[in-house]
Amino acid sequence: MKTSDKLFIEADLHCHSLASSHAYSTVMEMAAEAAKAGLKAFALTDHAMDMPDSPHVWHFHNISVIPQKIDGVIVLRGVEANIRNFQGEIDMQGSDLDGIQWVVASCHLPVIKPGTVEENTNAYINAIKNNPAIDVIGHCTASRYPVDFKKIASACKEYGVLVEINESSVQFKRSTAESCIELLNACKKYQTPIVVNTDCHYAGIIGRTDVSQVLLEAADFPDELIFNRDVQKVLEYVSKKRNIIFSED
Repeated sequence: MKTSDKLFIEADLHCHSLASSHAYSTVMEMAAEAAKAGLKAFALTDHAMDMPDSPHVWHFHNISVIPQKIDGVIVLRGVEANIRNFQGEIDMQGSDLDGIQWVVASCHLPVIKPGTVEENTNAYINAIKNNPAIDVIGHCTASRYPVDFKKIASACKEYGVLVEINESSVQFKRSTAESCIELLNACKKYQTPIVVNTDCHYAGIIGRTDVSQVLLEAADFPDELIFNRDVQKVLEYVSKKRNIIFSED
């Protein structure tokens, strides 16, 4: 992992529009900034309904109206689902997931109160085991939810779920650099693929992962385990899992 790489991800797979009212950009603005940053794809992952300022469930039921490509950038129609409890239940089930192409699952303070290390770890692992729609475990390095990174990395490897290094979480001090490096070392140990995402809530941040890049170099993390360095790998995964054919146009 070299910090000299100008852009080392081709797809930013955790991004919020103003449909999540603590975010500040339209989908069109996000696509324009993604194209400017050199991204080939991004996932629109507004918060699911248990978050107090999330869009109505109809936002997700109607999400297929968003073009699959805007400004030459592929838009994956996604969601950031909330892990509701230590049993791993999430707030997107059944028909709510029809048309959804990418699912990040995360713990958020308004939805689930932090527990012990064991309880928080179980929340993520049970979510992984019980919800096959989940593609990524989001910002599990957040300081308010301490977890056992080795157990999470092992479970993600077993169930084919990706682990996120979250640029915003580190940049805005919700995660420490030390916790991210600990997670990266666990993923390296179990050969668990990761995604490096911005979790952007403003279009100007999309695709820009400078802080994460420094952490990856510090952990000597192998490029081949960074899933979203290659957009083709992302599209092949989504196509296979959700039976989608992405047009060349």
